[in-house]
Amino acid sequence: MMNLFESFRRHRKERPNSPALLIASGDRAFPISWRQFTDDIATIAWLIKAHSVKTVALLGENSYEWMVAHVACLFSGIVVVPIDVNIPASEVADRLKKVEADFLVYSSLYEEKVREVASILPRLKAGRFGSRKTDFYLNAGRVAIKAGFKTIWSEPCKIEPGQTSMIVFTSGTTSVPQGVELTVAGIEAFVESATLSLGIKAEDVSLMVLPLYHIYGICVAYALLANGAVPGVCPDFRRLYDAVERFSADYLFLVPALVDVLASKIERRGKSAKEALGRPLKWILSGGAPLPRRTYEKMKNLGVEVLSVYGLTESTALFSIDSSDGSAVPGSAGRRTLLSSCETAVSKEGELLLRGPSVMKGYHKNPEKTAARVDAEGFLHTGDYGYIDAAGNVYVTGRMSRTIILSTGKKISPEEIEESLMSLPEVIEVFVSGDAQTREITAEIYTLLSEDKVRRAIDGFNGSQPVYKRIDSVKIRRVPFERTSSGKVRVGK
Repeated sequence: MMNLFESFRRHRKERPNSPALLIASGDRAFPISWRQFTDDIATIAWLIKAHSVKTVALLGENSYEWMVAHVACLFSGIVVVPIDVNIPASEVADRLKKVEADFLVYSSLYEEKVREVASILPRLKAGRFGSRKTDFYLNAGRVAIKAGFKTIWSEPCKIEPGQTSMIVFTSGTTSVPQGVELTVAGIEAFVESATLSLGIKAEDVSLMVLPLYHIYGICVAYALLANGAVPGVCPDFRRLYDAVERFSADYLFLVPALVDVLASKIERRGKSAKEALGRPLKWILSGGAPLPRRTYEKMKNLGVEVLSVYGLTESTALFSIDSSDGSAVPGSAGRRTLLSSCETAVSKEGELLLRGPSVMKGYHKNPEKTAARVDAEGFLHTGDYGYIDAAGNVYVTGRMSRTIILSTGKKISPEEIEESLMSLPEVIEVFVSGDAQTREITAEIYTLLSEDKVRRAIDGFNGSQPVYKRIDSVKIRRVPFERTSSGKVRVGK
């Protein structure tokens, strides 16, 4: 079984001068060695111990400093709480209050937001990456370590089995965000599953572009680092193409929206990814939301295989993941995890279930909601309808909370209709909803087509569908849907 702490200690001992991460400066990439990375982790861990900190919140864009702080918190045995940078100050304050954070560490980009948070929580202790005060404490830690104080690397691991190590808030696309209590064992399960399926190796280069305040981004970062692969730190997804070029990435971990953005940029620069980038991309692992078939085909035509991964915050991003050996099945959500410690199942109602170390401990301070999500046998109810074929490929057919149950008893999956409509030419985005009583199905479509052309396309679609699945009402929009930072359409927007 994967041991995250020991993998870091091993890299420190056996590969001290090898690159752990790459950071950008101008148009160049600079390596941070495993010795420097783990020394910096040890310094933060010493400060955590010296000041008896129990819960640290992190607010900032992807950065080397953010990752150092997260690893130090994790391996010090305290609770670390990543905070979404897109939420307002009032919501940041609410989350800090809920988790009883001792300390907030933030980047300079969010100085103004932190001032607002401090006005709501006047007793909040906070430190900014790179500030004089922060550097003073870091220097004190380095002096103490040089004077002979033991570091985390010379002591037994501080992580207790089963303890809460992270509280990650759900995206809240359809309900109030919940703080999900997760363990290091859950991260280790994702790392081991990714290692088995993807063959991540030391010295491979990828990107740290997924937001580190989402569980998918966090787990991917640890999967790369634990295996000695080198993530290039990309704080701004809008510079994705530039980052792929600068860091010479071998493969990528993205959400569907970013896969589509990258495909469009590659198309403008060449007939294939190899021609545009000067080197091939081995594969892209797409997760966080369903991958549109059109996006898959676009990347395939550019010579890049797009693999799928499926999981939830509550399952530490793990349920199924494709293999990079060429066996991936387009349209599936990957193959169920190969870990013997994780059990996947489908309920008699057709809901996907998971049991094992990756399942959350529960929702923070919400035992009732936890009990409604994790049953007495330890199975996490994903809230997604789906099935698993004989080869272990997982298919997600719809979100239970979005399923439209008509007054006739018929069930309609909005996602199924959305996927069909997305195949229509020049349809960019679709959101389908329905009214159970009137049995009216509505499709909101983002497209640049004329209204007349859209309605003719919908008439054609309806002609191929049973009566109860036909679209009754169409709304045309000329601007993209608002999305969460994980790439999901924000419901009702």
